[in-house]
Amino acid sequence: MRNQSTDITMSDDDFSKLRAIVHRNTGITIGETRKTMLVSRLRRRLREVDEPSFAAYITRLSKDPGEMQELTDRVTTNETYFYRTPRVWNYFQEVFLPEFHAVGENRRMRVWSAAASTGEEAHTIGAILEQQRLTKPGFDYSVLGTDVSSRVLEVAQKGVYNGRSIARFRKERPELFASHMAGSDADGYKAVPPVRARLKFKLHNLLERLGGTSPFDVVFLRNVLIYFTDEDQETILRHVRDLIRPDGVLFIGESETLNNLSTGFEQVAPIIYRPVTRAGGPCA
Repeated sequence: MRNQSTDITMSDDDFSKLRAIVHRNTGITIGETRKTMLVSRLRRRLREVDEPSFAAYITRLSKDPGEMQELTDRVTTNETYFYRTPRVWNYFQEVFLPEFHAVGENRRMRVWSAAASTGEEAHTIGAILEQQRLTKPGFDYSVLGTDVSSRVLEVAQKGVYNGRSIARFRKERPELFASHMAGSDADGYKAVPPVRARLKFKLHNLLERLGGTSPFDVVFLRNVLIYFTDEDQETILRHVRDLIRPDGVLFIGESETLNNLSTGFEQVAPIIYRPVTRAGGPCA
């Protein structure tokens, strides 16, 4: 491999082409002011695959589908941790779960973590619902985590966490952490087997319909809509609306809103939404 310099530059034309490629394959819109970010994330990859320029790398992308996934992994932003935004979890536990149980059906709860990243959110859901399973006879659950990045899904599937990733969960819900996470500070912590058995992760582009699944009771779509245009957000939310039960609940990110979008959801609290046409009971 040649010794490439770290000062490989990206022309405006290369930037425009790469933005279009990323949007076409992920739906993510890279802003016109994010050129420096894109250069910093891709320079190392150019050296790894021995490409002398961004123009050459763009040509490579047209011929190598595997490299397209690598590009997706490099440009997506993935920051998450257990028990993020406590008020989301408070609503989930104190409002939604009692509604669900009030119906009296022994129906498995199905939850979708639709921007799962490295899996902390899905594992938080699993720990909370495992506690429910142990205290509510007949209750069971499944959690599906999806993401467009194969790299982060590998981390999610391994499910070993430590440090900042688990710090909030460990501090604010020590009893739940101790009951449903096993391990050590040295080796990391992993969800107990009953939780892991009910978690599944798969690759998925939110701009495409998620096939092969029954409706979900809860969808977590947090901190991802901000990377899409309004039009693409509406497409994503239509897909979600098609897959959420009439009595279901949707959680979005703290910096996100569905105001001024045509979505089929109505706000019940900040960042918490329900389908507009839901039935009167919690499990129609």
